Amino acid sequence: MTETADILLVDDDVLIQLMVEDVVTQMGHRFHCAADGEQARAALKRQRFDLVILDRRLPDTDGLLLAQTIQAEARAPFIVLSSLSASHDQLLGLGLGALDYICKPVEPALLRARIAKHIDAPREAHEERVVTVGKAVQLNTQTRRLSVGGRTEVLSPAESRLLVHLIHTLDRPSDRLEISKAICGREWVYGDRTADVLVSRLRRRLAGSEVEIVTVHGLGYLLTAKPDALGQ
Repeated sequence: MTETADILLVDDDVLIQLMVEDVVTQMGHRFHCAADGEQARAALKRQRFDLVILDRRLPDTDGLLLAQTIQAEARAPFIVLSSLSASHDQLLGLGLGALDYICKPVEPALLRARIAKHIDAPREAHEERVVTVGKAVQLNTQTRRLSVGGRTEVLSPAESRLLVHLIHTLDRPSDRLEISKAICGREWVYGDRTADVLVSRLRRRLAGSEVEIVTVHGLGYLLTAKPDALGQ
């Protein structure tokens, strides 16, 4: 059975507060609320939260400006719940460390599923581990440190999730729909360029190695490596 979690909502919309409180308490978790950035910072200093649900449009700040505090000081995972639904907004949130980006309006059942996905994740998923493509590429999924071509880079959370997905599907193309579900936890919609932007960024990260992301027209993207990169 899932342990009771402490979940903090940072949102000044009373209707959203009531809806999220209802969802969280029905799940058996403890609900906490902050209506602006100042209240959120105070709450994060008072106690540890298992999950933070963060709005963008707060009375005193853009909620994403709290991302560094949430991660570095409170060490709490967070998801974004916002009416700012453009692809670049979602990409910004994921790039700053959000586990998920949920667009308003959202059905309570969907929000419940998204919360459960992150609260109920197995503990071992948070333990330090390394995934590799032969000897060429190594990624520590806890620290998001990528070792490639004799250098080390720190990936964004979304870049890290994309690379893990591509490693697990090595030599099999993944289309935008599959990438969107795996990386952003949502369906791909026409015009959404999030997957393409992340692929472009990750290609730059992998530059100089014998591992590359190639485009298979009509099928999507795949990670491939030369045989000697796989130690064959």
